[in-house]
Amino acid sequence: MDSIRKYLTLLLISAIALISFIAALQGYRSGMQMSSVLFDAELKTLAQSITNLPNQINDTIPASNEDLAIQSWSASNLVLRTSNVPLTPIAPFEIGYSDQNFNAQRWRVYASFNQQTFTWVFVAQPLKTRFELTEEMMISAMTPFFVAIPVLALAIFLLVTYGLAPLRELTSQLSTRRENDFSAIELSRTPEELLPTVNTLNSLLTRLNSAFEREKQFASHAAHELRTPLSVLKINLHNLQQSQCSDYEDIKHLQQDTDRMIHVVNQILLLSRTNPEIISANFDTFDPYKIAQKVISDIYVNIDKKNQNIELNGESCEFRGNEFALYTLLQNLISNANKYTPENSDIRINLSLDDKCLHINVDDSGAGIPEHEQAKSTLRFYRGQNHQKSKIEGSGLGLSIVEQIVAMHNGKLTLGKSDLGGLSVLVELYSA
Repeated sequence: MDSIRKYLTLLLISAIALISFIAALQGYRSGMQMSSVLFDAELKTLAQSITNLPNQINDTIPASNEDLAIQSWSASNLVLRTSNVPLTPIAPFEIGYSDQNFNAQRWRVYASFNQQTFTWVFVAQPLKTRFELTEEMMISAMTPFFVAIPVLALAIFLLVTYGLAPLRELTSQLSTRRENDFSAIELSRTPEELLPTVNTLNSLLTRLNSAFEREKQFASHAAHELRTPLSVLKINLHNLQQSQCSDYEDIKHLQQDTDRMIHVVNQILLLSRTNPEIISANFDTFDPYKIAQKVISDIYVNIDKKNQNIELNGESCEFRGNEFALYTLLQNLISNANKYTPENSDIRINLSLDDKCLHINVDDSGAGIPEHEQAKSTLRFYRGQNHQKSKIEGSGLGLSIVEQIVAMHNGKLTLGKSDLGGLSVLVELYSA
């Protein structure tokens, strides 16, 4: 069912049309019966009036009206007739009504007898005329009603539309509501039938708000709480290494594990800070090219350590989105390119704005991601075979964060093979 409004309107109009047809049919039958009674009474009155007229032998009346035929007989002699009847009796000599055939059509005949003058009078009327007159009367009576059906259909449509207005208002509120809006639904007019639905939705929104707040607070608090002891642990390991009282390799491995844990915690914290509600609530206008320059500047120490050649192509432009989210996106993409690209290799970043669509293309010279693993690479904590073999530290959250940010900007993330030999990441973000 595409539309309740269309369904109800068609259903009501169809029901009215069907009932009207049945009523018209019944009215036609009743009209035929009533008209027959009236026409029969008219024939009887006319016949009785003619029996009281003086007899005129072989008198013929011109039939100016073909809808009426008259015969008068006295002692088996035809004394009076209209020109549209034969010279023979048009009906049996029996008082009453009968249906007879003459002049190539069917007639309704009434026979009247005057006992004083011994005169028989036959008055006839074509049945066809009766039907035509009855049909004309019924059509005249029913035409205004059938003409009114389109007006009635429009009235039904408007009334159904008005009746469903609260449902449309509810749909509008739900479709235009922001992701972080869990406030109660309030309608200008809430019918009794819709009240349970509204109450259920409001109860669901309240529970969702509580669950969202708990999840957000848990992720944020857990990440913050973990960062402090891990930082202290890293300092203690550094001090322990300086004291040279333990095995250097063991301490080095422990430091690497600690760094990896800190990286994971930072990524989890980024996930909590880049959730849809926070991003969409903090959209602003900024220059993506300057953000890319800042990201390269912040991680350039790591790029310089590997003697990599990084190239940024683009120009300043204005884009409306979340500045922190774009910084996080570029930081993850460029950091991944730095980590998985060998020393003395190239990293290329192309940035352009086209009709409110920001295109970001990051290419590297690393091992890349096999085509059969590209669909899974955006899953949280997923690391492909190439990454596992490289033994490069990572949490498997980078591309997941990137995909989340892309989705919040109604964009698209595409992974492919770079002409530099490694991975090519194409991001398309749309300005708010």
